[in-house]
Amino acid sequence: MAKIKHIEFYNFRNFKNFKTSFNNKLNILFGDNGCGKTNILEGISLIAKGKGLRNSNILNLIKKQEENFLIKNNLEIQKNDFNIEIFSEQKNEKLKKIIKINNDSSKDSLNFLNQSISYLVFLPEMERLFQASPSYRRNFLDRLIFSSRNDYNKLINKYKKSLLERNKILQSYNTDDDWLNRIESEICLLGLEIYKLRNSQLKTLNIELSNMKNDYNFQFDIILEIKDDFFNNDINFEEYLSNLINSRVYDKQFGGAKIGPHKSDIISIVNNEFEASLLSTGQQKTIVLMILLAQCNYLVNHKKINPIFLFDEIGSHLDKHNRQILLDMINRFEIQFFLTGTDQNMFSFVSTNAEFYNITEL
Repeated sequence: MAKIKHIEFYNFRNFKNFKTSFNNKLNILFGDNGCGKTNILEGISLIAKGKGLRNSNILNLIKKQEENFLIKNNLEIQKNDFNIEIFSEQKNEKLKKIIKINNDSSKDSLNFLNQSISYLVFLPEMERLFQASPSYRRNFLDRLIFSSRNDYNKLINKYKKSLLERNKILQSYNTDDDWLNRIESEICLLGLEIYKLRNSQLKTLNIELSNMKNDYNFQFDIILEIKDDFFNNDINFEEYLSNLINSRVYDKQFGGAKIGPHKSDIISIVNNEFEASLLSTGQQKTIVLMILLAQCNYLVNHKKINPIFLFDEIGSHLDKHNRQILLDMINRFEIQFFLTGTDQNMFSFVSTNAEFYNITEL
């Protein structure tokens, strides 16, 4: 799988011109708030398809008063070096992200890159994952699925587009029943596939977490579940479609769709007693790290995928439990890590095999 050896930014976020090389194992970026640590992680995350870890508009990636950005990367993929260029370009009056691999932007080259690179991400707001909105938890789960299935975002985007199309039809004065029936059938097929993949992902995580108890002294026992008034494992196409048709009047009045995977929530039951939303920020962080560790174990050992870890502002609320999980990740897996924090001393617990970068002084 991929490892990032070198990166250069031109007119990207706060950087006019920035370049650095990276360690194959552990890279720690530290410095004052606002110096650009997260921007570097975002630039790294843009190597894959999509809008990166912040899901930002392309315009916001360009340094103020500049027209376009350019990111140059040197990647090692299966012991071969590849030069990757990512840049913004105006197409049909719209800014788009373009990726070239060794100056080639063919579909085959892009598919090769997307199949070769996978990310697992920690962001500061994940410390309150189980107190955030259901949509944030859905997105968190969807990121995990995407780390092993790089076509998953197409499924999600197609589902969202179909919901919007159905809403337009319901709101129109002259309803095209044939078109509405076709759209609703597609929504059901897509929705069932999303339910299936999300449910499968949670089962995988629960199995991994259970199996890892022998190797790790976790602070908690957790079970992850989908919370959805409509979904159950036996739901079929006919039942889904019937419920969707019956909700047309309601959906026309209130907009959107009353049922479907866009209404699901993801919950974590702690020690078979209570939901994780009752835990402190540091304890919720522990559960998120446990989940990321379980997903990494699944990717490496079952999918033969070596993800790249992007951990933004990981240093806060890093008690002994969280430090141990983080150390276990670093020591167990031969993968590349990028960690950010405000102070180098936050990472005094890691091995000496780390490369430190003072971003404030660069």
